[in-house]
Amino acid sequence: MEALEVEVVESVDLRLADAVGDLLAHHKAAAGFPGLSEGRVRALDHGTRTGGAGGVVVGAAARYPGQSPLVGWAQIDADDDVRLPTMEVVALSVAGGPSAVDALLDSALGAFAAGGGGPLRWWVGHATDADDARAATRGFGVERDLIQMRCPLPLPFRPGMHTPVPVATRAFVTGRDEAAWLVQNNRAFAEHPEQGHWDLATLEEREAEPWFDPDGFRVLEVDGRIAGSCWTKVHRTADPPLGEIYVVGVDPDFHGRGWGRALTEDGFRWLASSGMDHGMLYVDATNTAAVALYRSLGMTTHHVDRAYVAPSVAPQLD
Repeated sequence: MEALEVEVVESVDLRLADAVGDLLAHHKAAAGFPGLSEGRVRALDHGTRTGGAGGVVVGAAARYPGQSPLVGWAQIDADDDVRLPTMEVVALSVAGGPSAVDALLDSALGAFAAGGGGPLRWWVGHATDADDARAATRGFGVERDLIQMRCPLPLPFRPGMHTPVPVATRAFVTGRDEAAWLVQNNRAFAEHPEQGHWDLATLEEREAEPWFDPDGFRVLEVDGRIAGSCWTKVHRTADPPLGEIYVVGVDPDFHGRGWGRALTEDGFRWLASSGMDHGMLYVDATNTAAVALYRSLGMTTHHVDRAYVAPSVAPQLD
């Protein structure tokens, strides 16, 4: 197989961003799942719009010699002051699969180290034992597993299933509910590494996404206060199309009422009414109570996305 050319870049212009977008479309068509997470795509877009500020710290682009289409991409970005710099790698199988991932990974890590190094997180979608081995040889240890769980819709009734606690939700109202929802969300996810500590800019960024639908953002209001919510997201181009529980949370003041389960069921009912036959959500593997709840609804594990962390990627000394 022809050797790849890997180019390291420290900023992304519109042409390169478009090339990454084409690569991701080809990867999704071939593999059936995205090559980069939503967070990496947002960072790529942000860096392109701002001339690099707040976007990609290091990128590595793989091509065949003399050809312009990308067959692989590695990206390291730092979204804010809270999260560690984060890396993801995507390569088409026609580019050599594991060998292309290794080449991209090592190029990105070398450039990151040369720029000063430091701690680094690496997310791998649909993680395998081979990814564990690849991470270990480069000084990364497993930090966190994020489980994707799926279920048929409407939710099947099973013997012994809890009687649903009725809740009356309403649609989120853009331009009015943001401040109150941020209070509920940040209290519900105070210790969560991604979902906690949101601000208005973060929420408005999601509202600007083409998938955002306020009707599918279900709010539970008690005495004028948002007590909980279930935010859904529809993936109509997935195979099969999926209805996702994107964020579900209850303000701690309202815990113990069964509303976490009730809001999840309410969200899946809304997705089923929207024509979705398959439901999906992500849950941290360490959240055993939530995993048990979702299994009791008939959900099963589809795959695991895994975060690895290197406490320090050190510059190479001559």
